[in-house]
Amino acid sequence: MSTTKQDYEPMAVAMPTAVKGVPMVEVSAPSDLPGGYVFDAVANGQTFSVTVPAGGVSRGQTFSAPFVPGGGGVSASVPEGRWKDDLCDCCMFGCCHPALWMGIPARTSPKPLEVELARLLKGYIDPSTGLPIEGSPYWAIYAVNLAFSCAVGIFSIYVILKTRQHIRESSGIPEESCQGCEDCCCATWCGCCTVLQMARHTAEYKTYAGQCCSETGLPVSAPQLQFGGAHIV
Repeated sequence: MSTTKQDYEPMAVAMPTAVKGVPMVEVSAPSDLPGGYVFDAVANGQTFSVTVPAGGVSRGQTFSAPFVPGGGGVSASVPEGRWKDDLCDCCMFGCCHPALWMGIPARTSPKPLEVELARLLKGYIDPSTGLPIEGSPYWAIYAVNLAFSCAVGIFSIYVILKTRQHIRESSGIPEESCQGCEDCCCATWCGCCTVLQMARHTAEYKTYAGQCCSETGLPVSAPQLQFGGAHIV
């Protein structure tokens, strides 16, 4: 539900930091955010904290916030125009970092559907020859399984491609190679490394250590980084 100007403007004026003598700026919300949410914005090259007023704001909605430079909890952590590190820097935080290891069980553990299909196909194998029983639906089931696996693989590549493209465009990062299809090439041939690079680019692992079993892979106290930033009106 979108928030009207009347819902949040009084709260913005009543913010304790917005005292007399403190300049105010108009901030355009980078996304839908709940009331009380704190994020960092940049104005004139200076980072400052912005607290979302009561009622929350919708993406693109403008609201007033006190401009107190240096109040940001995290310094300029998402660079503009370049990636934080290289595609193959997967172990830059050590070989036991959660971002590196938590993907392994998901890739190696057999999926329930795969187990059931394997069990079903095994039932149509002739034990004496090790070949499919003639007249059985073995090849039909195998074809469905193969088509499903290919569809999942293509969808995974598409998701990685679009996510990388969004991060790259939001951060103003130009393509360095394979002009026009760099995102597709990275998602297709270097999917694991690409996902890890995106994780490092959008998380401040140097300040906040990675944490297993959390929603973001970071401690609860870690702020959410805004790349493509909040727009100062």
